[in-house]
Amino acid sequence: MPFHLYFHLPYCRRRCPYCDFYKKVPKDGDLERLATAIRAELSLATRATPWATGPVQTAYFGGGTPSLQSPAEIASILTETTRLFRIEADAEVTLEANPGTVTLDSLTRLRESGVNRLSLGGQSFSERKLAILYRDHTAVEIEQAIVAARASGFSNLSLDLIFGLPGESISEWQTDLDRALALDPEHVSLYNLEYHEATPLYRWREQRRVKPLDEDLEFELYISAHERLTSAGYEHYEVSNFAKPGLRSRHNSAYWTGAPYLGLGPSAHSFDGERRRFANVADVDQWHARIERGELPISREWISSPRELIEEWLSLALRRCEGIGYDAAVARLGAAAATTLWRKARTLPADSCAISDQALRLSARGWFRENSVLLWLFEALPVD
Repeated sequence: MPFHLYFHLPYCRRRCPYCDFYKKVPKDGDLERLATAIRAELSLATRATPWATGPVQTAYFGGGTPSLQSPAEIASILTETTRLFRIEADAEVTLEANPGTVTLDSLTRLRESGVNRLSLGGQSFSERKLAILYRDHTAVEIEQAIVAARASGFSNLSLDLIFGLPGESISEWQTDLDRALALDPEHVSLYNLEYHEATPLYRWREQRRVKPLDEDLEFELYISAHERLTSAGYEHYEVSNFAKPGLRSRHNSAYWTGAPYLGLGPSAHSFDGERRRFANVADVDQWHARIERGELPISREWISSPRELIEEWLSLALRRCEGIGYDAAVARLGAAAATTLWRKARTLPADSCAISDQALRLSARGWFRENSVLLWLFEALPVD
């Protein structure tokens, strides 16, 4: 069966205080050892995931900072993937990169290895914001990385930005947007800063060392980005994502539409496209030990309940600009529950959603209030 492939490469040059993904600072030899183990895990997966037979429709190298790996290591992983599963000729192959970790030469070799989409973690063009985020690059290096990516042949480039930082102003955010648009990326991902537990940023907030931005101002920043990017020709196709026509992230869209995906690397998650999910151990040493014993490094697996599947379907569908159709809701929920859901949705604020007899979609304002909107709608869903 066709599926999507995710590689979690956890190594970073430093730990950003807001990030709650599993990551580590590498020691000598760690990067090479990781690439070798990923190839071994690919082979193990062919025997333990019968639903993942191929071909691979998209592949995504996330992290961490995958651009710390050498182009030869990335190429070796893709070569092994092709040998074991086959990669579709038009597959989208994305690699996340941080400015300052790529050069014209490395990007050229990555492009030659089969990577055809670059996701650049710029985060901001404000040196003040970059310092708060503890990023290890400058605004100039973001621009230099994009120039090098274009020169190396990348024609599909995504740029990440973060908003909602302590002390952020409308003008500072508008400058971020203006400088991003001047670089003309095909895709832009915007993330509202979150204070995840177990991160330094969360601890600093609890200690009152940082003061979160007022939520009303965060809302204003989000809506201003929506207006600025859509007026520049980008499609706001998902809560946090904007793309030029025809250039949505195919890999992330697979997650949002419930397609099967196989995750490799420490802490990676997988889904068989139906009900079974499993997660790798979130410890690189334990992950290596399991693979060296010839075992898949799975730490837990679970079967989603009918209620969980319905909630996930609704939340993922409403993250996308298409929303949900009434006929699809009837097929999932039954006619009575679909009618109840539509009735409940009609009580939402008028600026939060667009609803007709045939479709339910959230607006940008509804997306910003997504958590409260979903909790409200979940009350209309049938109980297990």
